[in-house]
Amino acid sequence: MVREFFSDDPTFQAGVQGFFEWFEAEGTELIDLELNPENSGSFTLKDLFAEDVVSLPIDADLVVDKTNEGDVTAPRDVTTAAGTVSLAMMDCTVRQAEALLTRPDQDTVFPLDWEGYDRTYTSTLDTYAGAWDETIDRIREPFQPFEAGFDKDSIGSTMLFTENEVDPTAVLTANITAYPMDLIFRHGVYDVGGREAEAVTVLTFSRAAAWGNAGANALLQSFSVEINVATEDDRTLRMLAVWAEPKGGGIDPNGALATNFAVDKARKSSRCMSRLCSGEITEEDKCK
Repeated sequence: MVREFFSDDPTFQAGVQGFFEWFEAEGTELIDLELNPENSGSFTLKDLFAEDVVSLPIDADLVVDKTNEGDVTAPRDVTTAAGTVSLAMMDCTVRQAEALLTRPDQDTVFPLDWEGYDRTYTSTLDTYAGAWDETIDRIREPFQPFEAGFDKDSIGSTMLFTENEVDPTAVLTANITAYPMDLIFRHGVYDVGGREAEAVTVLTFSRAAAWGNAGANALLQSFSVEINVATEDDRTLRMLAVWAEPKGGGIDPNGALATNFAVDKARKSSRCMSRLCSGEITEEDKCK
């Protein structure tokens, strides 16, 4: 889905359908599987490859170390970003989930994830959000939204582009300062398991490495793809796949500790959305 995010609608629909088929065949057990250090392998994903991210405007070289003599850079290798997957069934409609995810104040919605959050919409939110009640245009051929001169509003009913300055909460023992991150939303109605289902997908990536003030901790790479699909009872099945490469804090990116932390954090955000949608809590209660 990372590679096909900017594909035509039939190709993209095949990806959504493929996810749902995988979920029915293998993924259902992950929703109820109790997370512990012994089963962390059940939540790991295969590596990303360079061809998966070729369309993204990411730095070819990364700052991989900071020394007294200056920054040390190296060519990006996306295969070193470890992948995890989280699944949840939420008491939200797809449109409710999308409304929460597209808000500018993500630190209010997800206070456990963000200490601060500043979002800029680089295409028109009203066009995108209102398309459910108007027309979601079909995308008939692949496109490159980061090419010079591309008009993002030309596909504004189908996709929403945002640039964000995010200040995350500490990752285990490592903390980094605020850094830029892109989030791109794509929604539509797709044939899923022989029925029409609303779906919202989100592609997230950081263009460069993000470092802490002391130069000891970093998030060298970060990519994620999220799929929210309406179920037959009008709930939302959410999958969040994340590939990340932290540095510092004694964290092994491929270790059980990092995997369990990533999955637990994703599950908490899904639970937060579900509780907000169901009315179990309000924003003033804060997600815990």
